[in-house]
Amino acid sequence: MIPAVSGPVNLKDKVIIVTGASRGIGRAIALAFFREGAIVVLVDIASLEETAHLMSCSDRVFPVSCDLNSPEEIKNAIWPITNKFKKIDVLVNNAAVVGSYGKELEDFDLEEWEKIMNTNLRSTFLMTRAVWPCMKKQGAGKIVCMGSIAGKIGGLFAGPHYCASKGGIHGFVKWAAKNGARHGIHVNGIAPGPIVTAMTVNEPLIKDEMIPLGRLGQPADIAETVVFLSSQASNFITGCVLDVNGGLLMA
Repeated sequence: MIPAVSGPVNLKDKVIIVTGASRGIGRAIALAFFREGAIVVLVDIASLEETAHLMSCSDRVFPVSCDLNSPEEIKNAIWPITNKFKKIDVLVNNAAVVGSYGKELEDFDLEEWEKIMNTNLRSTFLMTRAVWPCMKKQGAGKIVCMGSIAGKIGGLFAGPHYCASKGGIHGFVKWAAKNGARHGIHVNGIAPGPIVTAMTVNEPLIKDEMIPLGRLGQPADIAETVVFLSSQASNFITGCVLDVNGGLLMA
């Protein structure tokens, strides 16, 4: 399957699934897609009411409550979408949790390790697996997975579980990109640096002066990058984990 040459961003009426859409980066991504005229499927186990309200509860917005660690719930969430629209154009695997950090390795317990790995890495695999047959059948699709600078450098303010889960996502992106290319499926990742969200806003160790561009990232910085990687503007990009960090890591 040979992709079309890259062109202008046009996401009108594209069916797009965004996980972890209840707040923060996920909400910003969903709002950016809505602005572009897409049909946006919001997926989260947390309440999606506020995100949907920001989109005026439009008929282009479909909130779906789903435990992303449950293959059965994911199947039940995806099936009505494919049945209604007969396609899935874009999947954004954004859902994640950070967990604790700043302690010795022996002080991290297995329960927390498994929670972080399941929420971040396992859910990325399960959601990608769920949309893969539909994208193969239609001969096209864009998948964007949320990695992290922590997965590349071993963390700034993150524990071993978070770093490992995000590094795993980076590797999964490359495998899926290689195996999806012949089916017209593009798979890319984003590795954000420090982003101001509810999880980081009170973090005293994260300072603007750490960043060469002089400020911390905002959710919109990530959301607009996701729009680019989900659109026709990136038709010759796959298997990339794009650094979006204000110059904190230049590799």
